[in-house]
Amino acid sequence: MKNIVGGPFTESFSDLKYHYIQWLECYRLELNDEICKFWPMDYGMIFLKTPFNPTLKFFYINYLPYITILLFVFTITFLLNPKKKLEYFIIILAILNPTTLVLIDRLNFDIFIFLMLIIIALNRVYIFNWLLFSYCFLVKLYPIVAGSFIFIENKKRSFNFLVALIFSFVVISSYFMFIDVEKYSSISENYFSVFTLYNSGGKAGYWHIFGLNTIPKVLKYFEFNYIFALLLVYTIFFFITYKLYTSFEINNLIKNQDLFTFRWRLFLLGGNILFFCYLVYSNYSQREVFLILLIPQFLFLNVKENKLSSLIIYFLIFRYLFLFIYGPSNIDSTYHIDGKRYFNHLFLFTTSVKGLLDFVLMALIGSIVIKINFLILKRFLLRFKY
Repeated sequence: MKNIVGGPFTESFSDLKYHYIQWLECYRLELNDEICKFWPMDYGMIFLKTPFNPTLKFFYINYLPYITILLFVFTITFLLNPKKKLEYFIIILAILNPTTLVLIDRLNFDIFIFLMLIIIALNRVYIFNWLLFSYCFLVKLYPIVAGSFIFIENKKRSFNFLVALIFSFVVISSYFMFIDVEKYSSISENYFSVFTLYNSGGKAGYWHIFGLNTIPKVLKYFEFNYIFALLLVYTIFFFITYKLYTSFEINNLIKNQDLFTFRWRLFLLGGNILFFCYLVYSNYSQREVFLILLIPQFLFLNVKENKLSSLIIYFLIFRYLFLFIYGPSNIDSTYHIDGKRYFNHLFLFTTSVKGLLDFVLMALIGSIVIKINFLILKRFLLRFKY
């Protein structure tokens, strides 16, 4: 059996059953066999603190997936709070598009980080947010880029408290990473893939890919120099992002906005992660789930008749619809002649189009996220000055 994005999977929730459960079994039950050697853990060691025993294993396999899926669907519906046909349509597309369905089908850990980020955006018990954020970072590393949420968590927070909070994050995180530096080094090496020519187990290849290196990978297939293509694409991307950043439209989108609302916190959490992962990782497309965290703010601005926000909403709809072509095109996408692998034309076309759509979307999102982070940093430094 093949999933909707391509690739063989014989049963659902494969990441849970054949990674997370197995890691916990090997660690907690101290198994010492070939299976444990075959599946080395590529998450932070704090993950192994997850409670585990035979009873919990039964719960994790038989109940946790369905509870998580229900929470996931309910939470998205709650966040988007649909009132119009367009908003209901967006919810359907956000949940039922192929890349989200693969995330659900595999029960990849990104779905748990997605839910934890929503809790962080909504919850007012701040110490719980900090612990939850630290856990996300120490398990997967990349959530660290969303740490700027602490600056828009509480309007009344003093400058001295912010400095102490930042210092505490740095010290605690450094401690956990230092005591197991080899593990975190291997995680970074496994996932960081911008300038690598070949894929490791933690990176997407040509299939179901989300990253700025999508187009260079396609060009590489046609024997175009991969490093040169990367440099060219990155240069164009940063130039366009900068132009958008300085544009009137982006400034007007942010102008006079109260960044302390939960919608902007969601936007900053999801946007920082998306932009960072898009730039430096060769992600599996299921990581696009964090895009959903940006939609509530775009819908809110759309109601306020912001033209750029309305344009982005319709662009998102078009992109989601395209995924229903892109996903199935990954299935049976290769053929072999004289032992050499070739891709069919449909797969190359849809991958190229998705790469271009991602390019445009992430340039827009990146310019907005950079603008917000700059305003937050500027406000923080002004408080330091006075």
